[in-house]
Amino acid sequence: MSQALILGATSDIGKQISFQLAQRGYNLQLTGRNLNVLKELSDSVANIFSAKVELITFDILNYSEHKTFYDSLKVKPDLVICCIGYYEDQKKAFRDFDELNRTIGSNYLGICSLVNIISSDFVLRGSGTITVISSVAGDRGRQLNFIYGSSKAGLTAYLSGLRNLLFSKNIHIVSILLGPVYTKMSAGHNLLPLITLSPQVAAQKIIDATLKKKDSVYIHWIWKYIMFIINIIPEFIFKRLPPF
Repeated sequence: MSQALILGATSDIGKQISFQLAQRGYNLQLTGRNLNVLKELSDSVANIFSAKVELITFDILNYSEHKTFYDSLKVKPDLVICCIGYYEDQKKAFRDFDELNRTIGSNYLGICSLVNIISSDFVLRGSGTITVISSVAGDRGRQLNFIYGSSKAGLTAYLSGLRNLLFSKNIHIVSILLGPVYTKMSAGHNLLPLITLSPQVAAQKIIDATLKKKDSVYIHWIWKYIMFIINIIPEFIFKRLPPF
């Protein structure tokens, strides 16, 4: 059976990806910061599917532990899906360095550090697929979430360069440009149903894009066109727009 490492498996999308990959016959390595939540997820998966599940507590902000974490895996994965993301009070991130550091560290620096380690191992082994969830928020900075968006912009650019670097090595990098999803992270936001996905549907589309070895994918088709319109607005007009 193929081995999948799911980073941030305790997120709403990560849980759905875990179930759907187990259904497809993958053995799973699930990471998260909360061991109790990981155990609940593992028990749920095991009660339904025959997948072998390994649980690892892991915090993306513990940079010095990244290599130790990956080296400690009993079986190295064939597939890695990174669902790690952090979005909190953007006004606080603007005025508070610790929150700024947490946002950039969680959404960009930590992921780059770990993916560098994993992709180096994949190069030695001669194959592998790494899928990372980025965001449409990285396509253009908006006043509502420009700090979060800038970290995602950096992540998207990093993944593009990594894909270019590793293509000839038989390593595939999938960038997921995610729009709004009904999750704990989006709770309290005014989400429009027409442009928002459920975690189940988002997970299915992420897995499909991964197994088809897509490059950079807007998971909800409508966001490709929304962001096209947003990106062609001239800056002298864009800077005058109210929050949206």
